[in-house]
Parts: sequence; structure tokens; C-alpha cells
Amino acid sequence: MKAINYILLTVAGTLCLASCDNFLDTQSLTKKNTGNFPANETDAYQMVAGIYTVMNNNLSDPESDPFYVFELAGDDRLGGGSQSNIGAQGMDRLMSHKKDAFERFWSARYKGIFRANNAIATMDNVQGWTSENVKRQLLGEAYFLRAFYYFNFAQVFGEVPLILTTEAVNAPKASSEEIYAQIASDLKMAINTFPASKYPEFGEGHASKWVAEAMMARVWLFYTGFYGKSELPLAEGGSVSKNEVVAWLEDCIKNSGHRLVSA
Repeated sequence: MKAINYILLTVAGTLCLASCDNFLDTQSLTKKNTGNFPANETDAYQMVAGIYTVMNNNLSDPESDPFYVFELAGDDRLGGGSQSNIGAQGMDRLMSHKKDAFERFWSARYKGIFRANNAIATMDNVQGWTSENVKRQLLGEAYFLRAFYYFNFAQVFGEVPLILTTEAVNAPKASSEEIYAQIASDLKMAINTFPASKYPEFGEGHASKWVAEAMMARVWLFYTGFYGKSELPLAEGGSVSKNEVVAWLEDCIKNSGHRLVSA
């Protein structure tokens, strides 16, 4: 009799747990989360737009802008003199005016990288694309923007943690070679993913195949020049040669639809 009671209790407990799981695991009808987003093409556009919005900090919070760091660390401009401009003064003299002087720059870039990682990981969840080129355009933008943000990091810090997932990880800093290899791989993926749409077919203010080709040349020149290398490594193995960079630049010049402004 005891055995029968135990069996009944076990079955009842199992049914209770199953019903509780079903009750708690419901689809949100009012908020977007990882369970229901992205689901359609509109979601995909919003998701990629979110990666770009990190750049808004460049205007509202100049200390999170890499250009601000480059200008003040170089000799193109000087830090201001008022107390409200103490951050610029410190950067101008390569001094820290507080213990977390680069916190906003650091946080903004990793926010963009996280959003790019999420877009790359979930783009295949989207259903009902109006065309394959739309998917390729948005996915190419995600790869390009991740490379762009890591290039900002590489120029300012040299070595930072290389995070390529949306999972919470406590990663040590990666070597400069590993970081540049990932940048090159992301840019190459972007170049190969983007549709070859001429300007302005891909939309104003959006990254494109041509921007990725031009950025690859910039990254190649910086890495090979600063570190004294002859080629740019790739994360999957191999490298990007000078001849490949030249070919991409020629493709950009001939086929992008961009041109120099007439005098």
C-alpha cells in the first residue's frame, strides 16, 4: 500500500511541476525579449539600428568617442581650460582625472559589440524576408559594426577581452594579434555577405560592402604599420595580403557608385 501511495505522490508531483512550468513559461504579448525577438523583418531592422545607436554617445558624451581620444592624445587640438572640461585637460596631458576616465568609452563599445553579437546569433530566427538581399544587408552591417567597435578598442587600448557571444563571461584580455584577426575576419565576412548594391541603393547612413572594403584597407595599414607585419591575420586561419586589400579597394572605386565631389 505504501508503494502505491509513493507512486501516486510521485506522479502527482510530476504533473504539478509540469503544469507549473507550462503556466510560468508563457509568451510575452507586451514586451520584446529573447523568446520573441527578432521574429520578422521589422524586428531585424530595429535590432541592427540598435547597434548603431551606440554612436549617439559620440555627440551626447564626447568622452565615449574614440575620435575625442585620438585628437587630444595627438597634436591636433588641446584640452579646454574650464573646470567643466577637466576630462579633456586630463586626456590632453595623458593623465587620468579620475579612476574610471575611460569607463564611458569602454561601456559604450561593449554595448555595441553585445548587440552585434546578438544580431549575428539570432538573424536566422527572422521569418518572412522580402528578399535575400535584405537579410544579407542587415547581417553584413552586424559583422561590420562589431569589427568597427573592436577596431576602436584596438586603437585606444591595444588589448581587450574578445567577446563573441551574448553569454556572460569573465574573459581575460586577448592579444593584439587575436583582436585584429577577429576584426579582419568580421570585415571579410561583411564584404562577402553584403549585396553589391551601388550607392545609394543600400540606404543613407548604412554600412555597405564598399565601406567594409575601405575599412579593411585602413585596418590592414594600421596593423602592418604599427606592429611591423606584412599581412593581417584571420581568426579562422590564414591572412589578408596586400594584393587582396588592393583588389578590394579597386572594387570599391569602380563599382560602389561613390565618387569624389567635383571642384
